[in-house]
Amino acid sequence: MGIRIGGKRLNISPAVFRADAGGSGQTMVDSGSEFTYLVNEAYDKVRAEVVRVVGPRMKNGYVYGGVADMCFDGNAVEIGRLIGDMVFEFEKGVEIVVPKERVLATVEGGVHCVGIGNSDRLGATSNIIGNFHQQNLWVEFDLANRRVGFGTADCSRLGK
Repeated sequence: MGIRIGGKRLNISPAVFRADAGGSGQTMVDSGSEFTYLVNEAYDKVRAEVVRVVGPRMKNGYVYGGVADMCFDGNAVEIGRLIGDMVFEFEKGVEIVVPKERVLATVEGGVHCVGIGNSDRLGATSNIIGNFHQQNLWVEFDLANRRVGFGTADCSRLGK
């Protein structure tokens, strides 16, 4: 379990994505959460990589919704290209691939933010894959075998 940004696998212990005896650290798929939220250890590594590749372009001191602080003014396409694709890795080769064109969410007044926040700011001690990173995906829950799977979907074609 891990995260890749722009092809670089971040040095995050897989243990931060697994629940401890008290349930902290679990990873949930929640369509009711706008963004994806990560526990401190994972969030700090993601933020450090984003700062490394596009730090000078960040909107200093800006926090959207009290949780998203990797935000930018300017051309979202160019910034997304610099960040690159983002991949959430799960067990047995299961992945959520977020293409560089969809790494940033447009929030307000021309500001764009990476769709990831720190779960501690929510008062949660869990990783949450929010609806921003579930867009254009089929999500399959196999409860009997305790598995989750993801498949690419073109949701713009639904209802046509």
